[in-house]
Amino acid sequence: MPEGAEEAADLVHRLGADEPAALERAHALYAPRCNAIAYRILRDDAAAQDAVQEAFLSLWRHRHGLVVRTGGLLPWLSVVTRNAAIGILRSDSWRARREEKFNTASAGTEPDPLERAAARSDAARLRSALLALPPEQKNVVELAYFRYLTMAQIAERTATPVGTVKRRAQLALRHLSRLLTEGAT
Repeated sequence: MPEGAEEAADLVHRLGADEPAALERAHALYAPRCNAIAYRILRDDAAAQDAVQEAFLSLWRHRHGLVVRTGGLLPWLSVVTRNAAIGILRSDSWRARREEKFNTASAGTEPDPLERAAARSDAARLRSALLALPPEQKNVVELAYFRYLTMAQIAERTATPVGTVKRRAQLALRHLSRLLTEGAT
């Protein structure tokens, strides 16, 4: 049995018996590693701690259905922590904070007039290329890139199979690439 597997099995048994002390022990053992995983994704201490808290809450909620495999609790907690961190990363409030940080950091730097003109020109070309897309492809691009939805969320929102949404995204990106390349020459 791998090192720590007996303790993990004991913790799972104690968690199943509704012992809060087992959750405290699991937290003491595994929270630092989970925090490292979350921090690697989020690059923010407070957000990483939120993801770890969510993972351990999930551990407590699922304590009656846990089965320890040879790896112990850490692999399960690692996946749950990673998923919680990604959920935070995708959340609207996190996105707003990240954008606010970016806007604050870049507020002191004024782009030069040539860069602004080039950016306006690029934006106009992109808008024109987006308008040239078929409506279903344009919708997928707008939802993915401007609303930050995943392909699964787009499929759910549009009542379209995920495979179809992915195909539309591929076709749209190819079409945009061709239009923007042609327009640059």
